[in-house]
Amino acid sequence: MISRSHVRLAVLSMVAMLAVSTLGAAQGEVVSGTASAQGEAASGTAEAAACPSSSALADLTDPADPTNPANPTDPTDLTDLTDLTDPADPANPANPANPANPIDLTDLTDPADETDPTGSTDLTAPADSTDLTASTGGASAAEVHGWGTPAWCAEFDDQLDPADWVIYDSAGHDGQGRRSPDQLFIGDGSLYLYGRADGTTAGLGSRHSQVYGRWETRVRMYEGADAYHPIALLWPDGGGGGVHSATGEEIDFLGVMDRPGRWRANFYLETPQGEEQSYSEADMTTWHTYAVENSPGGVVGYLDGREWFRSSRSTRSRMSACLQLDWFPGHGSPGEAWMEVDWLRVYPLDSGGTGGGTG
Repeated sequence: MISRSHVRLAVLSMVAMLAVSTLGAAQGEVVSGTASAQGEAASGTAEAAACPSSSALADLTDPADPTNPANPTDPTDLTDLTDLTDPADPANPANPANPANPIDLTDLTDPADETDPTGSTDLTAPADSTDLTASTGGASAAEVHGWGTPAWCAEFDDQLDPADWVIYDSAGHDGQGRRSPDQLFIGDGSLYLYGRADGTTAGLGSRHSQVYGRWETRVRMYEGADAYHPIALLWPDGGGGGVHSATGEEIDFLGVMDRPGRWRANFYLETPQGEEQSYSEADMTTWHTYAVENSPGGVVGYLDGREWFRSSRSTRSRMSACLQLDWFPGHGSPGEAWMEVDWLRVYPLDSGGTGGGTG
């Protein structure tokens, strides 16, 4: 029987294997003339904006509590990865035991699930998807458009603070599978969300919210089951736990549209006026930055600093960022999947620079 410590070690094992597996593709990109993940790190593009200290969070000093979940006081320790000695096979983890102090999130059972695009009533996606296939995550919207210093950010260098995060412990997407704190790991400066073949996966939501502003994250997937969809989204405070929010608002600035054998990046906007979306053919197994600006003038989505979505509509509620690895059984290949998040950064709308939705 493989212990939970072995499951945690899988994260470190995967990090160690990057040079010979996933990042092998990135090294191949150097030959073809595009930037590799290693080149991005060397250029400093992924580290443009430093996190301010907690005393500097002037615009986000009172973290929102989406749908008033219980305030966890004893979070699962996600950082003690030092006592692991034996290698583990991440393809065959044991079922982790329940944490000693499970977090009660009964009021946030299914915050913001990806909406089926076939039900869309107002689609703005072009006939052909946005051509960003050559992009490898070397730029961020904050850098390109001069958004300045974030008001709040998570660099995932330490354990998750319950004052900042709601960690899901609830039924999975549309009641399928389960979201468990045991499927979240921190190591090597990244957050990992791990989905098992049985649908046990992970999700978490930031407690910091704002009505208008800018959000950006840096994410990559590992080759695995495409029945799992990586999601970075904005969900309204008080939005409830259904597939659609109680306010009829949702922004997926990283979503996935079904495509057999491959993830297809999707931007999705839902407002009371309808649904709009766009998509890209970018390779989601390499690093990319995904960003959104929500303003009274509309919503603009950015992929690696380049615009890939625009709407004159916007959400009007206080919105919080959520990171999820959602399971869609029957929609894609079965099996396991890993989602790695380098960072998440939140900017106020008046942080400076340019934006497409403010005019």
